[in-house]
Amino acid sequence: AECHAYKGKYYLFATVRGAADSLLGTAVFVADSPKGPFREHSKGRLTPRTWQALDGTLYVDGKGNPWMVFCHEWTQLGDGTVEAVRLSRNLKKAVGKPATLFRASSAPWVRPHTPGNYVTDGPFLYRNSRGELLMLWSSFTDEGYAIGLARSRSGDIGGPWEQFPQPIFRRDGGHGMILRTFDGRLLLSIHQPNRTPDERTKLFPLRETADGGLEIAGDALP
Repeated sequence: AECHAYKGKYYLFATVRGAADSLLGTAVFVADSPKGPFREHSKGRLTPRTWQALDGTLYVDGKGNPWMVFCHEWTQLGDGTVEAVRLSRNLKKAVGKPATLFRASSAPWVRPHTPGNYVTDGPFLYRNSRGELLMLWSSFTDEGYAIGLARSRSGDIGGPWEQFPQPIFRRDGGHGMILRTFDGRLLLSIHQPNRTPDERTKLFPLRETADGGLEIAGDALP
């Protein structure tokens, strides 16, 4: 789940499983405080009803239009995708159909999770100092679970999206999200290791690189 501040309230984008069909999708919950209590906001999943989908994140474009970026699962496609769909301004429903931004196999660092199957997980959007739109997302390398970086040089959610050649984190951790501390530091939040029930939050200092990408700038915070 991800919690986003939006128009004076806090919205939880959470992956849920349908009671009738057992398919995964992202639904939205709302609260007046990040501490909750959260109540149902969207009427069920905002991802397509017949899709196996997960890990929705909120992105608001320069015109104030909210989008949900999410993953269409490899379990249904073989080669998982990252998708974007417009949301209504009140975040209650999807507007139009999702657009495919890229497939997992488009990244040179990604390796099959199982033969012929490529994973997309955990997208998160961040705008760099050049005005380009960056996306963290997770998949697998030869060494295990990792976090890669994609870039839309146009700065638009529609791309075109290009992949950085190497992941920014490859030590069995993923689902990266970015936050800025109250004193202005940029941090990367991940879960590590990628092994249930041992996942724990890890926070790493993060910085922008000369080419507009991102890199980890030190050891995990204690």
